[in-house]
This record gives sequence, C-alpha cells and structure tokens, in this order.
Amino acid sequence: MNISRIGSGVVAVIVTAVAAVAPVWSLSTGGVQSYAADNSMSTGTIVQLAGKDANQVTVAKQAQLENMFGVVVDRSEVSIQISDDSIANQTYVAASGAHNTLVSTQNGEIKKGDFVTLSAIDGVAMKAGTRDQQKTVFGRAQQDFNGKGVVLSTTSLKDTSGKDAKTVKIGAIPVTVDIKTNPNEKEKISTKANLPEQLQRVGEQIAEKEVNPIRIYLSIAITIISLIVAVIVVYSGVRSSVISIGRNPMSKKSIFRALLEVILTGLLIVIVGLFAVYLLLKL
Repeated sequence: MNISRIGSGVVAVIVTAVAAVAPVWSLSTGGVQSYAADNSMSTGTIVQLAGKDANQVTVAKQAQLENMFGVVVDRSEVSIQISDDSIANQTYVAASGAHNTLVSTQNGEIKKGDFVTLSAIDGVAMKAGTRDQQKTVFGRAQQDFNGKGVVLSTTSLKDTSGKDAKTVKIGAIPVTVDIKTNPNEKEKISTKANLPEQLQRVGEQIAEKEVNPIRIYLSIAITIISLIVAVIVVYSGVRSSVISIGRNPMSKKSIFRALLEVILTGLLIVIVGLFAVYLLLKL
C-alpha cells in the first residue's frame, strides 16, 4: 500500500509489510459519533473534519496539525449503532476517552505518559517533540511502543530527493484523546506527570481524560478532610450517646435515634466529599 503526502521534508511514505493484527483493548469509549468519510478508514486512524462540513471526516494531515479532531474506533465500541445508507463510508469517531490509535516510531520510542501528535504518515501518531516543533498534541499514550512488540507494518520515509531517509514501525496502542496546545517546553521533552503511577491511573479512569496533577492532589486532600470530619462527627456522637445513656438509662430510644442521625450525617459528609472529588476530576 502506498501513501503519499507532502510536508515536513517528506515526499512519500511507503508501507512495505504487515506483520500482525492489532490487539483488542478494554477501553473507555468517551463520546463516539457517526460521520461520513471520503473513503474507508482503518480503526485507530486520526481524522479531521472535511473542510467546513461538520458531518464528514478525512484522514488528518501533518500540514494541518491544528485540525485534528478524533480517532476512528471499531463499531464494537459503540453501544448503539444506527446504520444510515445515505452516509457514505459510515465511520465512527471518538473525540475523547482512551482508544486504540495508530502510532509510529518516527520520533523515537513512545513511553506510557508521553504526548503524541501527528507524524509524517497521514492519520498516524508519533511521540511529540517540543512546542516549537509541534504546536498541537493529539493525546497521551497509555502504553509503551518501541517497534519491537506487535508491529502492524514497516514504513520507509523518503526525503525530498526521493531517497529513503528513515524506516519506522507502525503499531496500535491506547491513547487518551486530549487535543490541545503542546505542553512540552523546550529542552523538556519528558511528559510524565510528577505523580505516583497508581494515582495518575485512578484519576484518568475517573475523568476519562488526562488530569492535571494539582487536581489529583486537591482530590486527595478533599477526600482525607471529608473522612476526618466524618470520623470526628461520628466519634463525638457515639461518645455523647454513651455518656447520656450512663446518666439516663431510660432515654435509650431517643439517644439511639440521635446516634443514628449522627452516623447518617457522617455518611452524608463522605458522600458530599466524594461527589466534590468527582466533579473536580471530571470537569
């Protein structure tokens, strides 16, 4: 299969071999919608809207980096499928959430947590460099890709003279779609958040997107404070109830009723705190 494009010193890209079938991942679906397409597209292809037509997509090109819109997903990820014969090459596209995305080793190995952006191969991502190299990123890798595991194809990049400049590997890994300005500053290419991996994973699973470390730390603080307040309220209520029963055994019923109200108040404090955490991570 030949893929030709112009931009960034690359004249043509030739896919020379197909080595394996992409693995299936259990991922969050995010918002998936149906669009028309100018041709059939593979799952994991990064797309952009076709001009001013908001109902049609086309393969995203590096020369139009800022127009990245979403990624083609498999029909099986869509809970409700509505077929429309009037839609040419009906394609399901996700603009958020974590989904299998085609990636390449053009800009080096991809590590979990790295930001990715469009490569010289139309519709295929690569590790993002600094902001002065690529102004926009597509999302964040949720798995490593070094071109040594499951490889879908081998691709030769050609320079302006038509000579092979570089050979890269293409594969598919889950990427959290979060199109935004490249946060990688000059001389600071590492994009992993300064967070324990477990906390980062939990935050992203709740929000279904990349979460700022400050929000995660605030969420932890809110959770701890809510639990402490709830424990203090319940402890005070239990202690007061025990003292009251000792002084007036005949009022057990009213004391137990008051104790139940205190316990429910503690639970309510915890629930409100957890809901606040959810909103903080989700919005």
